[in-house]
Amino acid sequence: MIDESESPVGGEAEGKTITRRVFLKFLISISALLTVIPFAPMLNFFFAPKKEENLQEKKISNIKDVPVGSTMVFFYPGEESEERSFLTHLTPEQLEKAQAEGRDAFMVDGFVALNSICTHLLCPAELPVGDEIVCVCHGGLFDAVDGTVLDGPPPRPLPMVRLRVEPDTGDIYATELVGKIGYGREE
Repeated sequence: MIDESESPVGGEAEGKTITRRVFLKFLISISALLTVIPFAPMLNFFFAPKKEENLQEKKISNIKDVPVGSTMVFFYPGEESEERSFLTHLTPEQLEKAQAEGRDAFMVDGFVALNSICTHLLCPAELPVGDEIVCVCHGGLFDAVDGTVLDGPPPRPLPMVRLRVEPDTGDIYATELVGKIGYGREE
């Protein structure tokens, strides 16, 4: 009597027979590989070497190029998408309200800058509308003046970018990132 677990499947290929046992081992191996592959990026996240941050001062604009009440996008400290930040020239009303509430620690000459990556799941937030920044991925809502969480799932405020304005030329420089991109800053 023939052991069916060792009987050939599909005939002979170049003089070699493929048994059911070999075929099943092959299928199980492929299935295990296809199950593990999606987790490879997670391993990269945990074991990748830390990226050296280049936090040198960087010119981002000039006072004349950002009218009152407008926002521009810039990248700091580098040029990658997760380093996307907003420079907002506050309106007199926003400025007065923030100063009255003591939320003006990061303001320089009516300007404020925030990193735009949500502290919930690293989604890019939309440009500020009025006094709010919205992360459309899960409905996170941040204050456009100081990046504090107003509503939604984000656990921490957006990182701030310290600014310096050159008095002679009006050039605006990003000088420091306060907090960690995607993880926010301490309140």
